Amino acid sequence: MKAEIKIVALAVAGILGLGANLASAIPVANPQGDYPIPPPRARGNRQVNWVVVDSDPKGLNCRMAQRFRSISVDGIDAPAELFERNKHNVSQWPVVTTFRRGQRLEAVTGNNANQIVITDTQGKPWLPVLTDKGNCFVRANSRFIKPIRENSTTLKPLE
Repeated sequence: MKAEIKIVALAVAGILGLGANLASAIPVANPQGDYPIPPPRARGNRQVNWVVVDSDPKGLNCRMAQRFRSISVDGIDAPAELFERNKHNVSQWPVVTTFRRGQRLEAVTGNNANQIVITDTQGKPWLPVLTDKGNCFVRANSRFIKPIRENSTTLKPLE
């Protein structure tokens, strides 16, 4: 009887362990609140689901330069210039849309399971998100957005 209980307990532990692996590790902000900037061409560890936590009653601004509005950030036509680190003054780009606190966002990720993040002239990270108006960038900082736990296989939110 004790042997049967151990086998069942090990089986349950194995199932729970497998289930725990379905939840991907979520990004952790650095002491300044910025989410990590992945190295160029890094694969895996993408985070698709985010939620707006910005307390500004006007909402969280999502910005995009006019010259990049017609392209998909993850598309083959995306210019290399867009991804040059510390080049763009993103905070000065026009606001395309705003998001309210609690609104869920879907990050644009690359075809090779890579997280896309650009850095502005001050080295601050910006995350591209999908909107009904195309792609735009929000500041990748814990004062504005937080990652939502997701299934690492389906990328569906777990919350």
